[in-house]
Parts: sequence; C-alpha cells; structure tokens
Amino acid sequence: MPRLTDQGKARWQGPDLLERQLLSHCIAHWQAQDETGSTALARLNSMGEQAALPAFDTLLQLCRDEQLLYEELAQADDRQLRHYLEREVAHAHALAHYQVEPLSLPIHLFCADQRPMAPPGTSPTLGWAEILPKGTLQCVSVPGDHMSMMQAPHVNVLGQRIGQALQGAPATAHSAPVYQSLLAIQSGRDGHAPLFCVPGAGDSVTSFIGLAEALGPDWPIYGLQPRGLDGRSVPHSRVEAAAQSHVLAIEAMYPQGPLHLVGHSFGGWAAHAMAVKLQARGRDVASLTLIDSEAPGGDGLSSKPYTATAALERLIEALQLSSGKSLELDPLAFADCDGDTQLHLLQSAMVRVGLLPQRLAPQALQGIVRTFASAVRTVYRPDPGSYNGKASLVLVDDPQLDALDNQLEQASSAAGWQQLLPQLALWQGPGNHFSVLKAPDVYSLAAWWYDGLTIGVEETQ
Repeated sequence: MPRLTDQGKARWQGPDLLERQLLSHCIAHWQAQDETGSTALARLNSMGEQAALPAFDTLLQLCRDEQLLYEELAQADDRQLRHYLEREVAHAHALAHYQVEPLSLPIHLFCADQRPMAPPGTSPTLGWAEILPKGTLQCVSVPGDHMSMMQAPHVNVLGQRIGQALQGAPATAHSAPVYQSLLAIQSGRDGHAPLFCVPGAGDSVTSFIGLAEALGPDWPIYGLQPRGLDGRSVPHSRVEAAAQSHVLAIEAMYPQGPLHLVGHSFGGWAAHAMAVKLQARGRDVASLTLIDSEAPGGDGLSSKPYTATAALERLIEALQLSSGKSLELDPLAFADCDGDTQLHLLQSAMVRVGLLPQRLAPQALQGIVRTFASAVRTVYRPDPGSYNGKASLVLVDDPQLDALDNQLEQASSAAGWQQLLPQLALWQGPGNHFSVLKAPDVYSLAAWWYDGLTIGVEETQ
C-alpha cells in the first residue's frame, strides 16, 4: 500500500472512499504476486475504472465471490472489515489535513534506530526538524523498530530515556507568551457601569470601536481579547476556560459593582459563560447582550470538526462578508494546496483588495487563522437557566439567504437561546453580521441598547 501521508488531500475526500480503499488493499496485494495475480489485478482495475462503484456491502460480497480478497481480509467478517477501513480512511483524512501549529515548548522526539521499511532519503527526525523552529527539537534514539521499541526489552530503554529527558527539563515552567486579556477601548466616566465586550471568532476587540463611538464617551468600555491572536499563544479550546480567564481579568480590574456583558457571534458564547460565572460569584450582571450569536448545541455552522482547510474557507467567507469584497480565490485549487501555500494565497488576496498592507507577511495571519479555527470547532453545552438575569439577542439578516431562510434561521437561533435564558428578549437589528457593529447600523444598535436600560427591551419577531 502507498503510505497514507503521501497521497494528498484529494485522495481522502469525495464519494466511494471506503469502496476505493478496499480496492486499493486488494490491488496492492495482487500487484505483489507478479503473474499469479494478473487475472485478479485486471478484474480489480476494471472495477476501479467505473465512474460509480457499487455500495460497500455489495462490492465486498462481489470481492468475496470472485476471491479477490487476500487471506487477512477474507478471514474478517463484513462488520470487522468495514470498521477497519472506516478507521483507516478517517486516520488518513486526518493525516492529509494535519498542520503543525506553533508551540512555545521544547520538544523531544524518541526515534527507533532501526527502520527497515523506510524509503531512501527518509529524514532521521521523520521530517520534524524540517518544520519546527531550530533549537526546539531534541531527537533521542531508542533501540528497535517502529513496533518493537514499544515492546520488551526495548520499551524499558524507552522508559529510561523518557525519564532522563524529564529530569533534564528546566525546573521552572517554560516561559509562555504574555497574554493580556482585558484591553481598554474607552475609559468613560464615573456613574456608568462598564461594558465588557467579547469579539467573534478570530476577531479583535477593535471590532467594538464603532459601538463605543455610538454610545458616546460617558460609558467605560473594555474588550476581552481572545487568546492566540498574537500568533504565539495557544487559543482556548473550551468556552468555559476562556470565560474563566476573562472573569479573572475583570475582577482584577473591577472587583465590585454592576457590569454589562456584550458578545458578538462566537463571543456570545464566552459572554454567556462569563455571565454564569459572575452571577455565581454574586456579581451584579446588569445585562447580557448577544449580537447575532448562534445558539449553542444547534445544527449551525459552529461546533463542527472542521479540517484546517475547511476552517480557512469559513474565515474567507467571513472576510468577504465583512469587507464586501471578493478575495477571488479558486475554491478547488485553494483546497488542494498545503497550509503554507494557502496562507500565502490568502495574504496576497487580502493585499490585492486592500484588506492588508503589502508589508505584512503571510505568517502574521497565523494567529487569526488559528484562533478562528479553534473557535468554530469549539463545543459549548451550558445548562439551561444557569444564568437567569436580563438578556437580549440581536438578530440580523444574512445577505446570502432569502427572506424565508433568514426567518427560519433566526427563529432557530432564538429558540435555542430561549431554552437557556428565561428572560431573553429579541430585537431585529439592521444590517448584517458585521455591519451591525459599523456605522451607520451601529448607531441603531447603540440607541436600542441604551433605551433598554430604562424602558426595557421590546420583544420583536
């Protein structure tokens, strides 16, 4: 069989994956049998040339009937064989889409010193030295091959060398990049409860500057920056962890008194989790405002196991909606590129339409890309009623949907949040997902929010 890592992303997507993987196993076996396998090989190749293969169960039975399965496959029952191939395909798909993320830690690689099956020219570090920053990788040799290094007696040596590596590690934790969560947007004046605002996936606290201007200079407004945007720190992988970090930052700066929470898009999940934690600590959460935030646990665009490419495609859609400009990237060609090439293509496209200065290198986008991808993969399942204070949900239209689909999507989002928030009020806002935070739409948002402080928020459908 060709190595899974050498076959590219296109091999592991589309229809007939299980069926073609079954044929690949059989073809590889009969190719190795020289002339004795020529008849079986011709039949398998003929099957593989079909535009559409039979369903897996039908194809498997056909291979059994024509004795095209080799001994190891023939001995497995249908359920076992399907399970094995499903795992193999899933593993291969993950390998094809894997991208190495920055990690601010020293890395030890324990390598088998025997590699009888390694192709000529294989890197002594299995390729890790070529992709990691210099000085971060230490390669430690272990007797045995890929399998026997995990068995006696070699596994004892492996354990000893892991222990030696741990003993040689620094006594103090490796210094992590400094992460400053709380950033002031405007200081405001005494007598006004501050607003703490959480931006959406991959976005910055600067997205709330328009809201600060619309509300006026009296309101203290702070942004809570998602971890990872700097490209060095690791994004939070759990909403609750991000919320805890934000709550600690708030309490260090503003230990008592009422406060308002605002969350845009994915930031609505973090704002909700913060409201839960702050209310449990006895803090006065004067209001929780969710701006076009998808309800947790629904069948929306978030909480999906996106590949790196799929997450990047979602980010491109968001950038185009936010800017109103097409990046003019060919979807099929883009999807087939490796991660570095995709980042260069995205940077070039953003420069071309004026979203980035030309001097900004592609690597400067890594923090945004990684933070966005982490957010859209994140699952959040809060308990209903865990926050029972004042809450409101701003609904806006998606310009890519017609009136009926917008109505259905907004009704679904509202219903999901209403299960969690007993005092939820709804407001139909102007603009779209991004323009609602920009002039002129943000002035309507600010006026509605301010009016709701004194006269209540009218529920609209």
